[in-house]
Amino acid sequence: MPKVTVQIEPSVCILAANCVGIEPKLFQIGQEPYVELADATGISQGTEYTFEPSETELEMIEEAVDSCPTRAISIQSAT
Repeated sequence: MPKVTVQIEPSVCILAANCVGIEPKLFQIGQEPYVELADATGISQGTEYTFEPSETELEMIEEAVDSCPTRAISIQSAT
């Protein structure tokens, strides 16, 4: 599976937390007023994280992107 970069746009995120419900290992609510990304060990990666997801993880991320009411989440292939 190729690497992807997942990004959260803090100024657009309203903490609806749909993404957290779909993929709680990656999307987490921290101290900030927006969702943050976490690595496989649960360590916060802030609003941008590049990694190599499994096919199942990628499907869940895409579902989270589609579920965001403000379109604050984006995913793109990393090069």
